[in-house]
Amino acid sequence: MGLGKLSINARQDGFLLDGEPWFWFADTCWSAFTSISLEDWDYYLARRAEQGMNVLQINTLPQWDRCTPDLGIWPYASEDGVHFDWSSVNAAYWERARTMCQMAVEHGIRPALVLMWCNYVPGTWGSRISTLLGADVMPREEIRPHVERVVEHLGDLDPVYVVTGDTDFASDEAIEYYGETLSAICELAPDAVRCMHINRANRSIPEQFVDRLDFYMFQPGHNYEGQTEAWQLPEDFRANYPKKPMVNSEPCYEQMGASRNVYWRFTAQDCRASVWSSILAGASAGVTYGAHGVWNWQTSRSTGSALGEGFDAPFRWQECLQFPGVWDFGLIPHVLSHLGASSADAAAAVEPAQELLDDERAAIRCARIGKKAVVYVPRATKVKLKLDAATSARALDLEDKRVAYLPVSCADGVVTVAQHPFEHDALVVAE
Repeated sequence: MGLGKLSINARQDGFLLDGEPWFWFADTCWSAFTSISLEDWDYYLARRAEQGMNVLQINTLPQWDRCTPDLGIWPYASEDGVHFDWSSVNAAYWERARTMCQMAVEHGIRPALVLMWCNYVPGTWGSRISTLLGADVMPREEIRPHVERVVEHLGDLDPVYVVTGDTDFASDEAIEYYGETLSAICELAPDAVRCMHINRANRSIPEQFVDRLDFYMFQPGHNYEGQTEAWQLPEDFRANYPKKPMVNSEPCYEQMGASRNVYWRFTAQDCRASVWSSILAGASAGVTYGAHGVWNWQTSRSTGSALGEGFDAPFRWQECLQFPGVWDFGLIPHVLSHLGASSADAAAAVEPAQELLDDERAAIRCARIGKKAVVYVPRATKVKLKLDAATSARALDLEDKRVAYLPVSCADGVVTVAQHPFEHDALVVAE
């Protein structure tokens, strides 16, 4: 069973699957290959498939901040999962990874495989921390053999290749490592879709990489004070790079404590705010969800993480699969379709239109979809739009899934839509 051919649409803002519009809806399950039993994996996949997910973002190397203990199965010979004999391949790991990806494909879920997480690459923010804790980076001569191994074992399962993991490009050495990784995957899997997962608030991709990437991933991340990046990053990518599809690939994770151990946990509404703000700012190709306790696989036996963690304690993974926010994410492609958005129809693009708002509150985001103005309103308030007229308006309650029909008034080139009656965030749609 194949997943079909993934490609980029003619508008360069979305995906096609076998020529038909396709919306990226991913989960971050970074530590899957080292941490999840096959029995638990089967349950996890069934649940995520029910919730509508069609992509899993997985690290091909051991996740440095995964929960411990893990299963003790690592890609290269190791006694602790932190120090490796890179020349000694563990065949059982790769066979298991293949089995896991085959199981995902059977559920209609595509693997998105990270080739080189930042802590394995010298000169990145991650390796500066991990090497202080005594961990290894990958020797440069092992880059191509590792990429070859990924393609050999998993390449026929229609994966997306994510060249970088949570990285910056702060040194020439890091850029050279990633340049070698990108060149290898372009040569070994020339027809596969490629991207780079970059670190929080990063809007800088080396120029020599851009033309070999099919789409952009960006990361607002888990910093309490940095959530405005959800719309600022796609705005900056649109302004500074050739147009390509964009995905908010690591929004704040549901029930995750804020980074640097700030006392806070992100709610389902916080997560909705991140992705809806991104979508209306131009990142309409898809969304990625995350639950704290799934990406690192927290169990009742977990005692911490492999190399330290800057967040409050996770919930157990079984609890995380019941969080309500994932259903909100799963509803997004249906809402966009209802509003007329399509990655195949040139007249149905999601076009950022912040200039339509007669309002300086930047957290309120606006876009056009055809003849509709669509506004994300984090909290109830009037919406004023610089339009000559509007025939009707409605609000879609993103918390309780209700619809309210709102009065509109027009004066002096401004349409005012009355405040919606919901206690939570909403999409306001003016026709």
